[in-house]
Amino acid sequence: MATQKRSHAKLVLILVGAFLFMCGAVAAAPPLYRLFCPLAIQTGAQNRAKEAPKTVVNKVIRVHFDSNTSAIPWTFKADQPYQDVRVGKTAMAYFTVTNNAKTPITGRATYNVLPDTMHDYVLKLQCFCFTDQTLQPGETKQFPVVYFLDPRLMKDSDTKDVPDVTLSYTFFQLDKTK
Repeated sequence: MATQKRSHAKLVLILVGAFLFMCGAVAAAPPLYRLFCPLAIQTGAQNRAKEAPKTVVNKVIRVHFDSNTSAIPWTFKADQPYQDVRVGKTAMAYFTVTNNAKTPITGRATYNVLPDTMHDYVLKLQCFCFTDQTLQPGETKQFPVVYFLDPRLMKDSDTKDVPDVTLSYTFFQLDKTK
């Protein structure tokens, strides 16, 4: 009987330890994200380019713009739903953002590229993404994105025949009290 009690006690200790570990992991996730996200961004996650390509290809790809918000009281919209862009030619798109709250709010946008195979070929020269943006109550701002479609996509069998691509941006609210 004593062996069975020790076995139960050991199981309870393991379960309590696992529970405490999971609670600690949940509590540590936001600070770890804030710590490692900027490191990832600086190593190229943004697909930033230093300069536009010198080659413009005679192929046009339709670039769609998708704008979303997640748990932030802002209105966020692309000024136009799409652009027809020649591969290698620099293009500029504008997004309009309004703070609908009665207090100043800071947000940060992330982005995705679809189809996923095009991710490495949509390069930005200027972007509001991954940068803190603070809007005052009722304030509206317009943010540009200067980008191009890298001509290297024409040499990739997964991307050379892609007719259109979607740039999807999502704004998240940042908690500046931490």
